[in-house]
Amino acid sequence: MNLIEMLKNEVSGNLISSLSQKAGVTEDQVKTGFSAGIPAVLAGILKNGTGAGFLDTILPGLSGSSTTDPGQDLLNGQEDTLLEKGKSMLGSLFGSDTSSVTNAVSSATGLPEGKSAGLLAMIVPLVTGLITKLMSSKGWSVSDLLSKIFESKAEIAAALPPGLSSSLGIGNIHLPNEGIPDVPKSTVHPERPIPPVNMPVKDAGGGFMKWLLPLIVVVVAIWWMLGKQGCNQTAVTSTVDSVTANIDTVGGKMGEVVDVTVVTVEGKLNEAGDFVRDLGAKMTKKLPDGKEISIAENSVENKLIGFIEDKSKPVDKTTWFTFDRLYFETGKSTLKPESQEQLNNIAAILVAYPAVTLKLGGYTDNTGDAAVNKKISEERANTAKNELVKLGVDGKRLEAEGYGAEHPVASNDTPEGRAQNRRIDIRVTEK
Repeated sequence: MNLIEMLKNEVSGNLISSLSQKAGVTEDQVKTGFSAGIPAVLAGILKNGTGAGFLDTILPGLSGSSTTDPGQDLLNGQEDTLLEKGKSMLGSLFGSDTSSVTNAVSSATGLPEGKSAGLLAMIVPLVTGLITKLMSSKGWSVSDLLSKIFESKAEIAAALPPGLSSSLGIGNIHLPNEGIPDVPKSTVHPERPIPPVNMPVKDAGGGFMKWLLPLIVVVVAIWWMLGKQGCNQTAVTSTVDSVTANIDTVGGKMGEVVDVTVVTVEGKLNEAGDFVRDLGAKMTKKLPDGKEISIAENSVENKLIGFIEDKSKPVDKTTWFTFDRLYFETGKSTLKPESQEQLNNIAAILVAYPAVTLKLGGYTDNTGDAAVNKKISEERANTAKNELVKLGVDGKRLEAEGYGAEHPVASNDTPEGRAQNRRIDIRVTEK
């Protein structure tokens, strides 16, 4: 579990509800604010390091002072105190990038800039309080914290709202390998010194990736065009970008922004405009309760069973599977008849593995109004959930949420990509 996940698991439902009421925003907007604020705070700490007593001013109680838990300030009705703390922290953490961070949170939450700035100012001290709490419970020194942040650098960059990774310069931050001077010891874990963190450095030579990525694009384009000339109905291969996925609420605590795994999907459009995947050889799978189902080698059923039965793969918030034969009428939440086989199989799997629970996420392409897309995606996720309930699955084992055109797994610039983005994903929440 990376650092972002650890911190988000510390955000209680009571804290979200209280902040929602005090800030005058919805609970979903609070969750989105935390999803942006947690990686932003971690990026700010990594960027500033230990210089000029920075961490003593940011992390409450780090220097041994009896600092009140910011969460208690909020729960005790002292939101003004929390707000003032946050305003002073924003400048320390982000400096000239404060407005960029505020604008990014405003864009992510849909709040006006002023409202977003207030929410962010209240979230920042809550996040730093959670960091100190986590350090204390884990017995981490500041050097441990900085190492954990550095280890999670890729996840932090991916979780930041669009544009912030480059503006905060997180990609160019490095921990030194040698020449670490003597520095004060942490009162959280006194026996270990605090290492400094290098400030961002400029790319002196332009870098390997600057020419590699365009070359890959050209090669793929040539391959695609040659394949298109050679056949009438082309099989489409699309590499899915790593994208920020869902904000979940699990066990009364806030979930986390996660990454959809990078995969290669092979298939083609049918006459109805649905993306038909190449699922490989057909097989018969016998489930633990003795029931046999017909599935394919690369089907979601086979992948789901493999994940459930593999004890080395723990339940997490990053492993999602996409239904590969679940189709809806255009612009509606009505399932097409050909979807029934896969729903029957998924229901049979859930009956055979009674400890398993699932989260269903609905998605659309980016065509049309965003609000309408969000509504349709939620209706579709709930339609799939309700069908599984009709097939004998206890509704308490299922969650459903719609995300509209958020988190595409393919380009929306092509019919094939848009068809792939119109989907229902599932994630195992217990097994």
